[in-house]
Amino acid sequence: MKQTPSERPSLLGLLLTMVGVGYLALYIWNHSQGDDLMRGIALFLAVALCLGFLRFLAEGSRRLGDFFRVLRAARRGNSRGSAGWLTEKEARRAKLHERRDGSRFTGVIGRTPVWLWTETHHLILGPAGSSKSSAAIFNILLSISESSLVNDTKGEIYEVTARFRAKVFGHRIVKLDPKDPKSDRINPLDFIYALIMEELAEAFTLLRGMVLQLYPEPPQEGMNKFFRDGARRLIAAVVAAVAVVCPPERRNLAMVYRVQTDMDLLNDLLMEAAKSPLLKGEIRSMADDLHQMAFGEDGAAKTFEQFRIGALQALEPFGPGNYLADITSETTFDFTELKTDKVTCYIIVDHNNKETLGKWSGLMQWLAAYQMVGVRNNHPVTMVLDEFCNAPLYSLPGILTLLRSYGVKCIMATQDLDDIDRVYGKEARSTILSETFIKQFLGGIRSQTTLEYLMKYMGESTEHAPSYSFGGEKVQESMGRTNRALMTADEIRRLDERAQIVIYGNLKPALLSKVQVYAAAPWRRQIGINTMYGKRRYLRPVEVIMRGRRAHVTRRGRFEQKRRSVFWPLLGYLWDALLPGRVTVMVGLVVGTFWLAGFPYLRIEYAYSGSWSNPTGYLWCRYLGPESFTQQGGDCPFILFRELW
Repeated sequence: MKQTPSERPSLLGLLLTMVGVGYLALYIWNHSQGDDLMRGIALFLAVALCLGFLRFLAEGSRRLGDFFRVLRAARRGNSRGSAGWLTEKEARRAKLHERRDGSRFTGVIGRTPVWLWTETHHLILGPAGSSKSSAAIFNILLSISESSLVNDTKGEIYEVTARFRAKVFGHRIVKLDPKDPKSDRINPLDFIYALIMEELAEAFTLLRGMVLQLYPEPPQEGMNKFFRDGARRLIAAVVAAVAVVCPPERRNLAMVYRVQTDMDLLNDLLMEAAKSPLLKGEIRSMADDLHQMAFGEDGAAKTFEQFRIGALQALEPFGPGNYLADITSETTFDFTELKTDKVTCYIIVDHNNKETLGKWSGLMQWLAAYQMVGVRNNHPVTMVLDEFCNAPLYSLPGILTLLRSYGVKCIMATQDLDDIDRVYGKEARSTILSETFIKQFLGGIRSQTTLEYLMKYMGESTEHAPSYSFGGEKVQESMGRTNRALMTADEIRRLDERAQIVIYGNLKPALLSKVQVYAAAPWRRQIGINTMYGKRRYLRPVEVIMRGRRAHVTRRGRFEQKRRSVFWPLLGYLWDALLPGRVTVMVGLVVGTFWLAGFPYLRIEYAYSGSWSNPTGYLWCRYLGPESFTQQGGDCPFILFRELW
C-alpha cells in the first residue's frame, strides 16, 4: 500500500526510538547479573533494535530517493523552456569585455563593460526619451574609427561627435546641410551624365534607381500603380534629356522640375534630346516616346497629364524655389571618398522639415550606397541612420546583404517596428530583422507589435512554481515546473529606465544598463556641446572610464541583474516534504535545548556504595557522548547536559 507523506514514519522519531531501545538493552544486559529473564528482555530489545534499524534504512532510502527527485526537478534540463539571460561570466567567456577594432561600446553587465562587434548590421529600437542618441548612437560614433555616413535628424549628432572624430580619429568632416550656405553639395545628375558620356549601360541602372527613390512604390500597392509607373518613366526621360542637353549650371533636379511645369520648354528639350545618338539611340527613343505622348494627336494627352502631376509631386522639394535646389545644384563631394579616405559625412535633416528633407536624405543615402558598392573594395564604412524611417532609403531591405559584401555596415535607429511596417512594409521588416546581427531594444517601448515580437523572440524559460489545493482540514502545496516567457510584454514595457535588452548573434539575450556618453570619461569632456540643451557642457557622474582598449566600470556604473531565486522556495518545499510539521517542532525543541543547556551525555556505567536496592552514594560514573568521560563521585544523573563550546 502506497503511503502519503503524512502517513510515513518520521526518520527522526525512528532514530530517537532506536537510541532509546539500544541504551535500554545495553543497560539491562550489563545489570542482568546472570538473570535469564533480564537477559531475555535485553535480547528481545536487541532484535527490536535490528528491526527498527532495517525500517530506518528502508525509509531513509525512500526519503533519499525523494530528495534526489526534487533535485532533478530543480535542474533546468533540456526542456523547451531553456531560454535565459546572458550572465556576466558568459559575457566574459565570449570576450565581450575586450575592445577590438570596429567594436562599439553598448552598455554594462554587472561590473563588465560590453563591446559588440559585427561585420553585418545593427538595429536600435527606442521611443522618444529613451536616450537613443546619448546612450547608443553617440557611443557608437565615439567607438569606431572607420569612415561613416551619418543621417542626423536634428543636427545634434554633428554637434556632439564631429569634433571628437576629427581630433581623435583624424577624420575629414563633411557636412551636407541644405540650410547652411557653406555646406558641401551633391548633384546626382552629374554622376548620371558621366556614365552617359562614357556610354555605359550602367547609366540606366543608376537612372531607374534614382527615379524609384524619388517616387517609391508604397508598402501597400494600390490601384494607381499604372499612373505611378508612368510618372517614373516620365521623370526618367526628362532626367536623361536634361543630362545630355543642358549645360552644367542647369543640369540639375531643379531644371527637371522646371521643365515639367513649362510645356514649351519641355517641347524644346525633347526635340534636342531626340537628336542624341548616345547609348545606342536609347535616349532618342525615350525622348520621342515622351514627346509623342505629350504633344501627339492620338488622345494620350490626358494620360500624360496624370503622369506629369505625379512626377511634379515627386520633384516638388527640388523645385527652383525650394532650398533643396541649391544643395543639388553642383557636386563638391563624392561618396567614394568614404571608401578611400578617413571621412565622416553628416547629412543634416531639420526635424521641422522632415517630410521634405527626409526625401533628400534618402536620395543621398541611396547615391552613397551605389557609389560605395561601385568602388569594389572591402574598406569598412559604417552608415549610421538615425530615425531611418523618417529619411527612408527604399532599397534598404534589398541592399543590406549586398552592402555587407563590400564592407558597409548599417546602424539603423527608429522608434518601433510599427515605423518599419508603415514605411517599408511587413515583408521588408522581416528582412531587416533577419539581416541585423545586433538588436538593441532600449527601455520604454510602448508599441504592442514590438513588445510581442521581443517577448516571442527571446523564448521561454523554465521555472518552479508552487500550486495549492484547498480541501479537508489543511492546504496541500505542491511544487511544479512550468514554462513562461523569459520576459512578458508587460515586464518589457515596465523595464527599468536604466536598462536595455540586447540580442547579439546567437548568444543569450543580455540585460544591460544604458550608459550615456555624458557619464563616460574622458569622452564626456572631448565631445562637443549639444546646443539644443543649452550652451554649457552637460555632465553626469562617471559610470565608465575608457582606458585605451580597456574600460573600467565605477561603483556607480555597476548594473547587477535581478534574478528570480528558486533556492529558498525549493528548500522550504524539501523541508516540508521530507520532514513533517511535528518533526520540525521536535527538531526545533531539541536544537534549542542543545543550544541553551548543552549536549546530552548518557550514563552507561557506574559504581556505588551500599546495597543494590539501597545505594547510599556514587563512587564514579562513566558517560557516553561526543567526548566520553568519567566523573568521580558526586551526583550522577541518568542524562547530563554539558556544553562543548
